[in-house]
Amino acid sequence: MKTTVLEIIGETALSPPARLNAALAANDRLKYRFSLLQLAAAHADHPARPPASLRRERLGCGIDDEGLDAVVSASARDADAYHVPGAAKLLRQIAEEVRVMAAPILAAAPARADAAGLARRTDALLAALPEAAEDRLPPGAIEAITRAAQDGADSLHQLVMDLHKRLNALQAELAEEVIDGANAYGLADEDRPLVAAFMAGLNRTARLKFNHPGLATTATRSDGRLLIQNDIGTTDAHVIVIRVRNRTLSVTYSDVHPERLAFFQAMLAAYPFAWQTDAGGVLGGMAFQLATGILHAADAAACADALGFLGSRLVFLIDWNRARKQLRGFLRGADRIALLAWAAEQELGHRGFLELGGARLVHQAIESCAGSAMHFGDRLCDVLGDEEALAFLRFVLRATAEGLLAGQSQALVRDRIRAALAQHFSNEEHRLLALAADHAGLVFELATLVRDALREPEAATARRARRFEHDADQLVIAAREAVRRRPDHAVFRLLLEAADDAADQLEDVAFLLGLGSPAGETANALHALADLLGEAAQEWIKALGDAAVLGRGGRAEEAEDFLAAIDRIGVIEHEADDAERALAAAAIRDAADFRALHLVVSMGRALEAASDALKRGGLILREHVLGEVLGG
Repeated sequence: MKTTVLEIIGETALSPPARLNAALAANDRLKYRFSLLQLAAAHADHPARPPASLRRERLGCGIDDEGLDAVVSASARDADAYHVPGAAKLLRQIAEEVRVMAAPILAAAPARADAAGLARRTDALLAALPEAAEDRLPPGAIEAITRAAQDGADSLHQLVMDLHKRLNALQAELAEEVIDGANAYGLADEDRPLVAAFMAGLNRTARLKFNHPGLATTATRSDGRLLIQNDIGTTDAHVIVIRVRNRTLSVTYSDVHPERLAFFQAMLAAYPFAWQTDAGGVLGGMAFQLATGILHAADAAACADALGFLGSRLVFLIDWNRARKQLRGFLRGADRIALLAWAAEQELGHRGFLELGGARLVHQAIESCAGSAMHFGDRLCDVLGDEEALAFLRFVLRATAEGLLAGQSQALVRDRIRAALAQHFSNEEHRLLALAADHAGLVFELATLVRDALREPEAATARRARRFEHDADQLVIAAREAVRRRPDHAVFRLLLEAADDAADQLEDVAFLLGLGSPAGETANALHALADLLGEAAQEWIKALGDAAVLGRGGRAEEAEDFLAAIDRIGVIEHEADDAERALAAAAIRDAADFRALHLVVSMGRALEAASDALKRGGLILREHVLGEVLGG
């Protein structure tokens, strides 16, 4: 089908090598499908033996159908037949692959007598394939298909082996030279440096495809132009053709996925290609698009640079849509594209991620370390937050690519990913503690504002207090949103809501100060109570700071300091009770009228309620630290 795309593009000079590359890829897929049939029969004959899945072999030859991994284990037999799930479809695919293998040989010399004999032999062996009605195969059918020829009896497997030999010979005849891995023929002298530049970029990143087939390159000269064609991966309508004439590059790219086409264009954004996109056609029932980009290079060096960069990007298109789908349970749509773009920019790619299991790899890490933080149906971004989830997935793509390239064991890479995810889950607690510390800072600002305003009244006190209290409310809202994502951190919502009651009470006092302030003994009693609130707010800041250190494995000294701060907040609350009573007594003695009495008593009650709220927050934090941080 890639040759059909080339004909649509109008580059028939590239059709023979494209047919040859497709035939060699079909040979790999046939080997896999023959092995699948053989193992299915073996398991059906001996069901007690552990079944093989051939998953690695399937991925290695570029077949994406994960359902095939269960064919062997699900195969069975009775007295009349083998039952192999999907057998009818499997045999149809085998027939299609055999014809793809025969096509370049028959096209190379259609008039030769041996070509006619090959066509008859192919037709006869394919006609002899069983129908596999209801996915049942008669005894002996699988052996007849997959055995090597013996005693003069032909077989489909023997035909495939014979075709492979002819294809190897045809490949040797077709390629006049090989330039850094590109099969080339009919080139002019000025073409070779440009092909070498393209291949230098391609070879720099090609290892990132790991076991996936693809990236075969053909170069030729036609109509006074250099033509470079790369098959990218195994998708039939996925082709790129590059034309070079007088330092003008024309890139034609075909794809069944519009999103991947846009991704390809975005990768080349640093180069001023002018793009035009058209409907390409339909192949195998799937519509594909054609995009053509034109770049006028300033000189030969710029032309070679653009070709090298273009070659280096192709590996990041292989299995791109599959990777995007595998990331669906962890990131939002825009972040999935951003992650794949980042992986391409870093020259890490996504194939290592897929090679080690893709989404299953991440789900295993979640199952091992997320605990109660995630529930069925949760997306990672909804639990960790978008930035944290994106940061973790960046680590996954880096760890899988670099781990495979370095020859690290899969177990080590998986352990590193689990450890990284555990750190991200613990990071949320650190983030919430930091948020609580910011809130505590605002409570301290309010307490200081009230204390200072009692001694030196300012007109702006109420306005400044409203601003502090508003900022504190925003932090509480952020905590509630975080806990909505992570219900296992509900303690921080309770903690901040308690502390926010103190902020509300202190803002009320700042408002009341604008209505009047006492004098004499009443003022001294109110100052004493406000001083206690300032000290309690300081101890609250200390407690949260120590809790954050303990969460990172702090020493015994930090634990002592934490407990002392929490205890002091409790002591201050008792002292505030006494101070409020002393204030009430002084107000009753000194108040000139009921209005003045009510104002002072309201301030006292609000300040005492603020100390109560800080004590309540301290007790919540104490139980969490002793039970979960130090006790866990």
